[in-house]
Amino acid sequence: MTTYYLYDPDTKIFAGAVSAMVQPENSTTVAVPDGLYQPTFDGQAWTGISADEYAKQSEQPPTPVPTAEQQTLMQQATDIMQLRQLVMDQASQIATLSKGSAK
Repeated sequence: MTTYYLYDPDTKIFAGAVSAMVQPENSTTVAVPDGLYQPTFDGQAWTGISADEYAKQSEQPPTPVPTAEQQTLMQQATDIMQLRQLVMDQASQIATLSKGSAK
């Protein structure tokens, strides 16, 4: 049996390897070199990027830091939520006291 290296017919991206008696469509006997990332087949050889290039592409973009205005708005939203909770607590206490004084 021979090992065949499969690739996507449209993108030519490496799709795995199989051992078979007959060569499948969209495959080659040219082995994918070690250390090659995102390999694609150009009809003659596998091409791709290095480990360093792959790492750079895979890095997460930095998380944006909120501006001073955004921080102020977030603090104001927090304050408003706390004040709403305080108002609801006070309304509940007033209702309880009103029931007690009506008796």
